[in-house]
Amino acid sequence: MRALVFCLSLLSSAAFAQQACEVMAVSGEAQRVDGKVLAVGDKLDVGTTLRTGAAGRVRLKFTDGSVLVLADKSQLRIEAFTAPASQPRTAEFLLETGLIGQRVTPSSHGSWKVRTPTAVTAVRGTEFSVEVGDDRATAVHVKTGEVDVEPAGPQTRGIKPRYPVRLEKKLNGTHCDASQCAAAMVWTADKVARLEQRLGSLD
Repeated sequence: MRALVFCLSLLSSAAFAQQACEVMAVSGEAQRVDGKVLAVGDKLDVGTTLRTGAAGRVRLKFTDGSVLVLADKSQLRIEAFTAPASQPRTAEFLLETGLIGQRVTPSSHGSWKVRTPTAVTAVRGTEFSVEVGDDRATAVHVKTGEVDVEPAGPQTRGIKPRYPVRLEKKLNGTHCDASQCAAAMVWTADKVARLEQRLGSLD
């Protein structure tokens, strides 16, 4: 009887698993936190946590066509993803450390959120990157479209930008700690080039 209940619970868990994306490319060390090495063609469910090594990189394609690249020395959890036909998309990620680049397919009234230890970003459709440094501070850069950024924790007193900080092509970057995000600013071409070198192609 116990064996039957156990088998039914496994079948139930598999039935309710929500596929989010497929692994399109892998280089270097890239695996799930349970130790399973990632390979091209792997289907990943909501709840999966990915980790890359010092020279690792993985490119994911989501069921709505959006693309995400996890760069070297990074850890990302897929917290939620639903994209029903003709309905708004819901996507939520937790970037604990490292760097991700994303090209988000536009979704009417849908959401795409990336949380880090110090910031929350929200978009509907754009190309942008989020990086968490060793000090847990968050840097966000927009290549196309718009991104709203807010600090993850209570805000400090004093003069600070009105939240959310909106990034777009002209003012394309910000930097956040847990209580405050800097006003939108222009990132230098060299800084952007270094970022894109780590991410590689989103195609």
